[in-house]
Amino acid sequence: MPKIINHEQKKEQIVQYAFESIVKNGAKGATVRQIAKVAQMTPGQIRYYYPNHSELLNGVMSAVEIKIRRRIEAIIKSKNLSTTEKVKNALLAVLPLDQIRMADMEVWMAFRYDIHEYGQSTYDDGLYHLCKNILSLLKENHLLKDDLNLRLNSMKLHALIDGLAIHKLLNPNEISNEDIELIIEEEIHRLTK
Repeated sequence: MPKIINHEQKKEQIVQYAFESIVKNGAKGATVRQIAKVAQMTPGQIRYYYPNHSELLNGVMSAVEIKIRRRIEAIIKSKNLSTTEKVKNALLAVLPLDQIRMADMEVWMAFRYDIHEYGQSTYDDGLYHLCKNILSLLKENHLLKDDLNLRLNSMKLHALIDGLAIHKLLNPNEISNEDIELIIEEEIHRLTK
């Protein structure tokens, strides 16, 4: 009797092995050959599901984006948090403040670097939209200062979150989680009435 293979489950397993390999070796070091070795598969089996490194990296990034989006949605839907607490926690949810978010950010940065290498824009990475949506949420709840330019402040918040993420990722012991939280709180205070 032929062995029945769950192709979706196999793709998810490959993505998980690739995720772990990227965290350990970076995007360039996470080759199909290395991933196949860890997954106890042949490179050909990996290429059956992901014909090239770029498609595999896209699969990994999609999994990370879904995980982060769910994390943020749970915060925004929470009935136990005020609007400003939701905003603060949603912004903190994307920053590398623990091992899980550190791994997510390493993959995120590897992916951003990879698409930059191919000459594609890295600006539209979902983070800008989060910042814009955060400010819209504050505005809808009449908490955003009236005279603020939404577009420019979305860009500013995006740059702040990007900068904090890079500093924490590259120098995890130089900036504390508490300091990051205070910086986020100060920025929310600057934006709100």
